[in-house]
Amino acid sequence: MKAQPICEEDRFHLIERRILGISSPGIRPGLSRMARLCSLLGHPERTFPAVHVIGTNGKGSVCASLDSILRESGCRTARYTSPHLEHLGERLTFDGQPLSPSMWEEAVEQVSEAILSDRMLSADPPSFFENLTAAAFLCIARGKLDFAVIEAGLGGRLDATNLLGRVQMTVFTSIGLDHEDILGQGLECIAKEKFAALRPGVPAVSASNGAFLDELAEKASRRLDSPLCLLGKNARVFPYTIGRAGSTFRLCREGFPPMDLSTPLLGKHQVVNAGLAALASLGLSEAWPCITEDSVREGLRKTVWPGRMEVVALDPPVVLDGAHNPQGAEMLAGNVRSLWPETPVALVMAAMKDKDLDGMLRALSPLGGDLFCTEVPGLDRSETAQGLAEKALSLPWPGKVRAFRDPEEALLEASGSAPLVLCTGSLYFIGRIRRRLIEKRNCTEAKE
Repeated sequence: MKAQPICEEDRFHLIERRILGISSPGIRPGLSRMARLCSLLGHPERTFPAVHVIGTNGKGSVCASLDSILRESGCRTARYTSPHLEHLGERLTFDGQPLSPSMWEEAVEQVSEAILSDRMLSADPPSFFENLTAAAFLCIARGKLDFAVIEAGLGGRLDATNLLGRVQMTVFTSIGLDHEDILGQGLECIAKEKFAALRPGVPAVSASNGAFLDELAEKASRRLDSPLCLLGKNARVFPYTIGRAGSTFRLCREGFPPMDLSTPLLGKHQVVNAGLAALASLGLSEAWPCITEDSVREGLRKTVWPGRMEVVALDPPVVLDGAHNPQGAEMLAGNVRSLWPETPVALVMAAMKDKDLDGMLRALSPLGGDLFCTEVPGLDRSETAQGLAEKALSLPWPGKVRAFRDPEEALLEASGSAPLVLCTGSLYFIGRIRRRLIEKRNCTEAKE
């Protein structure tokens, strides 16, 4: 009997398991293993020009906007982001499209052979993210592209992506409290780790993170002679309007006429993210004249980034957002109230147990409404539905709190309790439920 072909998504799941099988468990900051692996691979990280995007929240949105702008400018691009929503192939795109599984399989095989051939790495293998990043660098190097937009995984100074050899622009998004067990306690420690990824003579743009952190960024940039443009000081996004179809804003830069821009991504924070992407692109235009004000405008307008304030048109509508730390949850709550000021909201939430769950719940609690706690099946990092519910009850939560192990059951119950449903807490959670919701929407539209 002839074997059935494996679908593309299953191939990506197999690739992910293969990378896990050659990796050390957990998160392991440090560049020694990654540097050794890249050397064995012939230093693919040194072969392509890159924009390096670093921060706590908004990195993926900025990468998506930058990638769209560069493609609109006629550049062939790679975009490397994490995590994925549905399968690993989403993490690396060429010209906006995921690579074929065969390209990944070839690169992962080369990474595996390099590890096995080296006494030091075979005894102390790189982490999953390091091996994944090395494989991505191999794919990008072979792609003969004009630009790569690379999102840092965690921190900056010791992140695997900080080995990039031809960074043309560094972008810092908003900085908040996350991964304090690895990056250090408090915003100052976290910010210093991220700003340490500035490079001598390489220009940078940054969101404003308050006077103290902005001063840290400016000191680091002066020390390295890295020209820094602070959004909120050297440039501003004002005025702006936000709505359920996206936002419009005016970008004002010192010494330049203002630019009127728009983004389809929802929420006030996406105005800042789009402004950062525009600033970075305009900064690159001096050396890359194909990047014009028109291509910046069109690239922003065409940006797509699923799972972040994404509205799935069902009855009731479902808002998907992967906010996974208190800062992101606070921005999410503010955006929901801005866009749906009088609408009661039912929240469906699943989150990872190593996150600041109390802080996230407190940030979301002003939305009120009932909370439907759930979990990500088969993921050990996921907090249990009951555990999340107990934390919410201890606040206390302003509405009813219920626990459902099955995310679809939680969604069904939430959909019958309020005219707007918000799903949040983790991108892993959003990835698990998004396809089902999209299929349901498409089926409903086909019947109409």
